[in-house]
Amino acid sequence: MKMTPIDPPSHLGSAVLLARQPIAFFCSQSCPGDVILKAQDWANARGPNNPPVISGFHTQVERDVLRILLRGKAPVIHTLARAVEGARLPTALRIAEKEGRALILSPFAASVKRTTSSTSEQRNRYILTQVSSVLFAHASNGGKTEILAAEALTMGLPIFTMQSPSNAHLIIMGAKPISVLENER
Repeated sequence: MKMTPIDPPSHLGSAVLLARQPIAFFCSQSCPGDVILKAQDWANARGPNNPPVISGFHTQVERDVLRILLRGKAPVIHTLARAVEGARLPTALRIAEKEGRALILSPFAASVKRTTSSTSEQRNRYILTQVSSVLFAHASNGGKTEILAAEALTMGLPIFTMQSPSNAHLIIMGAKPISVLENER
């Protein structure tokens, strides 16, 4: 069922974070070990002065990155694939939101109470409209995240990926490989 995102989106926290040129972060559910470690190192290298990281923080790697970013006081924008109202959020995210370091965002109306595959895809496409660059830690060959990477390229967004043989297909598509500590902006 196609849901029409609401405009303006509902949120908790400071929408000012959206003006700080966030970088989107995506990773497939299935991810090679070397990329997991690089994604964690990338998150550990980010701090309060870096642009916010925006994601649905849905897959295990994305959730790990969120935990690391919050621990390191880096700004985050957690975009939900359901309404903000009634969402159960991690305590660390709620604390960061109260401290002004996190924005919880939803492009969906209050009537959208459940996260589904359809709302997740719509959320991810919405995220692409809020950024000027995207980091795909990994996208499984032929999977939904790879399709999203192709859509980002079609939109003219620069995309980046972790340097790994497992990401060769993303690099062939046009993703720029990054080292963990290099400034991807």
